[in-house]
Amino acid sequence: MPEEVLTIVRVPVKEVEESLRAKHALPRFLSEVRVDGDTLVFYFSGALEPVAATKSVSPLIGTRRRRRAHRKRNRMKTRGWDVAGRMTNSKGQQCTIYKPFVDALREPDLSYEAKKAAIEKILKSNKNKPSETSLQYFLENTLEYLKSHPTVAPVGSDNYQQDVERNAAH
Repeated sequence: MPEEVLTIVRVPVKEVEESLRAKHALPRFLSEVRVDGDTLVFYFSGALEPVAATKSVSPLIGTRRRRRAHRKRNRMKTRGWDVAGRMTNSKGQQCTIYKPFVDALREPDLSYEAKKAAIEKILKSNKNKPSETSLQYFLENTLEYLKSHPTVAPVGSDNYQQDVERNAAH
């Protein structure tokens, strides 16, 4: 078994602190020392000491990396809903049209507000919290789908499932 040589170098924190103070104008008190990844970080607190004209403050000392905030995506839960069809909408987005929306919006005499309320009710019934943008997205896409597929059979007819399958193939 080959021998292994282990070299240990110990440097007192006070010595490193004095070296940093000699190079940079730092606040009076050393409040904390941490190892952050492969970096030794010194935290100084208190008022800054006067800076001589030839000295510069290093941008690496005393700065902290900020973590980026994670954005939560607002995905709608659509589990258990049958797909009535897929299409590319007028904005060029690929969208899936769901049967509950088609069924609710098929009535031609509904007002815009009633159609929007129906979409909101369907989304909330599946434990979603739809934003105004989500409501508009599902409403506009479903209305666009119904305009481009006027042959979709009324709800409850025998041909409805066949129409859904035929439209999903397109």
